Amino acid sequence: MKKVSLDELAPGMKLARDVILDDGRFLLLKGFTIKNRYLDKIRMYNIPYVYVEDEIGKVEYFSEEKVYTETFQTIKSVMDTVRGGGDVNLPVIKETVDTIVQKILNDDNVFMKLTGIRDIDNYTYLHSVDVCIYSVIAGKSLNMSIDEINELALGAILHDIGKCKVPLTILNKPARLTADEYNIIKDHTRYGYDIAIKTPGVTEEVARIALLHHEHWDGSGYPMGLSGEEIDYMARIVAVADVYDALTANRVYRKRYMPHEAAEYIMANSASHFDYEILKKFLDNIAIYPADIIVLLNTGEIARVVESKEKESLRPKVMVITRKDGPPVLEPYEIDLMKNPTVFIVDILS
Repeated sequence: MKKVSLDELAPGMKLARDVILDDGRFLLLKGFTIKNRYLDKIRMYNIPYVYVEDEIGKVEYFSEEKVYTETFQTIKSVMDTVRGGGDVNLPVIKETVDTIVQKILNDDNVFMKLTGIRDIDNYTYLHSVDVCIYSVIAGKSLNMSIDEINELALGAILHDIGKCKVPLTILNKPARLTADEYNIIKDHTRYGYDIAIKTPGVTEEVARIALLHHEHWDGSGYPMGLSGEEIDYMARIVAVADVYDALTANRVYRKRYMPHEAAEYIMANSASHFDYEILKKFLDNIAIYPADIIVLLNTGEIARVVESKEKESLRPKVMVITRKDGPPVLEPYEIDLMKNPTVFIVDILS
């Protein structure tokens, strides 16, 4: 273990001690490997020095943040081009989507700390990326073939491409839509199908994801009012991912649902809206609260998620590192939310 100044700190160094602020709050925990985003955080708080392990670890070349950002920029560029009358750049989209698929096939949770982080202006683009990630995880859990997962991923990232044909005044309206405006929005499914099917290299199966992802299991959806297994299988998967991600986003007219609240909402609507078997697989395999995110508990304690096992991700184990108010936490302690029903997560802080 050695003491290094901020100027000496570099990516790849591993923290040998917790980084604690003057008021007792934990900034970074022992064991973290320093990345650029951690350096920025340390600089922000003017930390003079930290303790690191003697050996510098190898920083992985793959960066989930880089892939996520590039995917966002790609779908934004494509959608902006289509809105201006241009064509879908399919090779570029396929390249970024293929990377997402490959990484998720190796590790389900690789992008989980990044999903749900979006601003109002870029909602449509980031939503498309998140829906793609969630759909691939679901497809993997449903034992789909690699070719099927690739088709699913492409359809998922293009599922809202038809919104390029919806007026921006309606798409970005900072309030709830009127009935007439909602009817205009609903046309995005047909627009999306038309755009996709006219793109060389896009299959009918991919295009139908854009067309059918708002159909409901009981036939109450749109645009065709299909029900049950009349709805294409891949569209049923994207339908679950689409609603879950939309619920967990902040909108101008409502605060986001917490992930466990969104899961409970879609379960409550499973009989009418969704294929129950797909929904169950989705919830069993999505890391609702992925490891290492920082959450606020109803007790006022601030904690880091330390474990989020399959089927327990709604109530993970957390490590309390500080409090919103009151005395600092000098010794972090663990709470298993599965065993403490009166304690629950009320917000995601980081």
